[in-house]
Amino acid sequence: MPWYTDFFTDLANAFWRGAVTPEQTTAEIDFVLDVADLAPGARVLDVPCGSGRHSLDLARRGYRVTGLDISTEALGHARDARSDVTWIGADIQDLASLGLTADLAICLGNSFGYLDHTANQRFLADLAGAAPTLVVDYGCSAEAILPNLPGELRMTAGGVDMIADNTYDVAEARLLTAFTFTQGERTQQATAVQHVYTAAELTRMLIAAGYRHVDRYADTDRGDFRLGSHRLLAVARR
Repeated sequence: MPWYTDFFTDLANAFWRGAVTPEQTTAEIDFVLDVADLAPGARVLDVPCGSGRHSLDLARRGYRVTGLDISTEALGHARDARSDVTWIGADIQDLASLGLTADLAICLGNSFGYLDHTANQRFLADLAGAAPTLVVDYGCSAEAILPNLPGELRMTAGGVDMIADNTYDVAEARLLTAFTFTQGERTQQATAVQHVYTAAELTRMLIAAGYRHVDRYADTDRGDFRLGSHRLLAVARR
């Protein structure tokens, strides 16, 4: 069973909801709309959508949005916030079987690379089949994490204390992050796994998936992606 199946419980989700500011979400959606050149009211597929921060922002701007996620808790939070978004509880590996189509697909919040390599390739192909344009926000590119791989990190957000301890699996090119979330007397411990690809590798995967052109940016200000950039924003077009 994939690690993310039971990772995103209320403690983990509450932490991430508190850790990201509304201003960051606005900047990310501004970027998406700028590079995607969407018509008003266009259809957007947000996968995985988590607690729906991107879907909700897009819906407020008049877009028709479908958000898909496996976390029941996250989707419950999203549904409570807005009912005119189509919220779907499903595994990202089931995307193709759902037959969803859109004008744009987004995979934001560093949510790519959760699967094994073959399944990551299939996921990108499923996204290419669903939408002619895709925006991927990938914080685990080799250029971003390997120059200065952090060890233990501690943060508090959303009323939840978080400890993250990172290790790199050289044999499989994976980032393993052992998380501890604590709120009062409650504690959740779980390990997140993300495959690490270079920007060139991700570009080749997107081309193999069916996209013809890929642009790479370092952040929402559209700066050039380079060694040491803290995230990779890849914009792929069929």
